[in-house]
Amino acid sequence: MYDGVTMPHTSAILAGLVAATGFSSFAAAEPAPAAPAAAAVGAESGAPLLRAETIRFTGRHYVADLADGGRAELTLDPRLQQSTEALLRSFQIPFGAAVVVSVPDGRVLALVGQSAADPRLGASDLALRAWAPAASVFKVISATALVENGVMGSARPCYHGGVSSILADNLVDLPAIDRRCDTLAFGLGKSQNAIIAKLASRNLTPGELARVGRSFGFEEAIPFDLPIEPSHLDVPADGLEFARTAAGFWHSTLSPMHGALLAATIANRGDMPAPMLIDRAVDRDGRAIVAPVARPRHVAGAAAAREVGRMMELTTRIGTAKGTFRDRRGRRLLPVDVAGKTGTLSAETDRGYVGYSWFVGYAPADHPTIAFAVVLGNHPNWRIKATYVGRHIVSEYLLATKAPGPRLLASK
Repeated sequence: MYDGVTMPHTSAILAGLVAATGFSSFAAAEPAPAAPAAAAVGAESGAPLLRAETIRFTGRHYVADLADGGRAELTLDPRLQQSTEALLRSFQIPFGAAVVVSVPDGRVLALVGQSAADPRLGASDLALRAWAPAASVFKVISATALVENGVMGSARPCYHGGVSSILADNLVDLPAIDRRCDTLAFGLGKSQNAIIAKLASRNLTPGELARVGRSFGFEEAIPFDLPIEPSHLDVPADGLEFARTAAGFWHSTLSPMHGALLAATIANRGDMPAPMLIDRAVDRDGRAIVAPVARPRHVAGAAAAREVGRMMELTTRIGTAKGTFRDRRGRRLLPVDVAGKTGTLSAETDRGYVGYSWFVGYAPADHPTIAFAVVLGNHPNWRIKATYVGRHIVSEYLLATKAPGPRLLASK
């Protein structure tokens, strides 16, 4: 099974955080929605606003000047930051971004944006802006809404089609051709569009799905030390378009930062951590600055988050990311299990064809300490998908924290 539309088969942090160059040139042709304008919300975090153009690596830490003349040490982990930058650079990814946050405190451990197609683009453009459709990552929102409405992962509709599209007949029972019956959990792990669309059309209203989307932070500014563009969500009233929206076909955009926080919310039992980039800071006179700590955002009940998290574990066990996280015998390639959600869509933009590849997730699945999001904008002849970068991030994190077991049991 594939997410959305199938794709054709086949330092620097300084540059990354300089002011955005504008992303209107990335707008996809219809039916992809235009991204909303960026909102400067960094000051709303309560912490001193960074002077992004001054961020530099000292050999041990990333530091930056503050707008008021002080100095800040950042939460970025040099190993995760630099290894992820190097990976995207080595594969000459046309447009790529990754964000890693710690769970439950929301410390940003990596904030990466790289573009082989336009080297002027960095993390401000690619990690903090909603330049990509949410695609099947939005199924996490739909699954949460379904669970909160009493539809558990064991719900088992019968269906047909739904591999790379949603048609009107996918939403009705047709016993003659509904030859498969699978669970909501299977639908999320395998990203089976017909299952999600059918369950959503029968158990949710547009208002209910929009409410859960807003609860997860769509259409809202996320307080942070640098501006984050709000992710967009439009939930149509039309029955077929509503079902397509629930399955991740357009009508929503997502920034990589927001994607990491979505995964962190499920990992953190329904509470979205407040992201933070400043570890410690001093004012212009060298006195310590004590910034208020933002509280987590309550998004969903703990029971619902646990249920959705169990479904997300299937993505790397039997689902759309199995090939990246398991060998041919089904043995995991990392010493821990990873929960996640993939997403794939493609569009013709004024930069040509862009194949969007998402992977959001958290690890270890049974006791999460990090959450992450990766999105790649590939050309038709792509080299890697986002799941590959996600595995790299988890592997590097485990190596840095000296987790027991081998770094990788096998390669793929």
